[in-house]
Amino acid sequence: MRSIQSSQSPAGTLLALFLLFLLTCPGCNRRPSGEEGESESAARPLVPVKTAQVYQGDVPAAIAVTGKTEALKKEKVFAPVSGWIVELKALEGTSVHKGDLMAVVRPKETQAAIAGAEALLKRARTPAQEDEARKALALAESSENTVDIRASFDGIVSSRAVTEGELVGDNAELFTLVDLATLVFMADVPLAALDQVRTGQSAQVTFTGLPGRSFRGQVEALSPQSDPQSQTVRARIRFAGAVPSILRTEMAGTARIIFSVHSHALLLPRSALLRNDENNTYSVVTVTPDSIAISVPVTVGVQTDSVAEITGGALKPGTPVVTEGNYALADSTKVALGAQPEP
Repeated sequence: MRSIQSSQSPAGTLLALFLLFLLTCPGCNRRPSGEEGESESAARPLVPVKTAQVYQGDVPAAIAVTGKTEALKKEKVFAPVSGWIVELKALEGTSVHKGDLMAVVRPKETQAAIAGAEALLKRARTPAQEDEARKALALAESSENTVDIRASFDGIVSSRAVTEGELVGDNAELFTLVDLATLVFMADVPLAALDQVRTGQSAQVTFTGLPGRSFRGQVEALSPQSDPQSQTVRARIRFAGAVPSILRTEMAGTARIIFSVHSHALLLPRSALLRNDENNTYSVVTVTPDSIAISVPVTVGVQTDSVAEITGGALKPGTPVVTEGNYALADSTKVALGAQPEP
């Protein structure tokens, strides 16, 4: 019986070796580099941001000056004679009307006559001496001469310097009476900004102790005298309409005096501004139609508490700018847009 021997052609051998190489070659089954980069980019998470649009509008140009409230109608009440405070009708915070009794003063002479008669009564040793002393005391009390202290106008007692039963001297201070209806804001305007302030200009007054609230007013007058130490001039700002009941004297605050209005200005929320403290420049982050973040330098004009004017021509109305998530956001970052509030 003939034995059967396996045989293989050279072409078959080469094909088998090539297939084995493909199976064992490192990296031969990898995707092209471009396709891998696209896959990684697609898998990278988007950075969430919120945006608003640049828009045109009017913005007031103003200077901010500090100051405090003062009452134009304010009076210190003094004792017309020396004597004892025998009645005290008004305390701090008491509202009074013109003519209301605030205190009663017994003059020293009257008090001395009563005290003398009382001393005689104590020293009396006989019925006759006692009778004489009682007559003297009755006479002193019947001719008692007291002085009434009355309010000279409607107001509120802001301070009190005496207590009942206290001995006060002639012309001693007793009370301070103020009329809160005459409250104004006295602002200290720096001399360098004085040429921008005029009577009749509008103002917005805010107070540290009343966050979130502002009060309209108008510059009523400028002092003809400057303060050589602070290099300021006082401006009197009258509140619009009736003085708000929440205001008191000596309330510190800030007044924004509006000296002009920039019309048709390009505006955006202040939260969109990014400031470079090293060179004192500003930029904003815009978003392209394919959601790519791009940093754009801007020149800032007037700023209010909520908006800023931008100039320079790089932006136009309708351009989206990032208002949340813009800090440290690198150029060319793919972003996911959140709410876009209307301007």
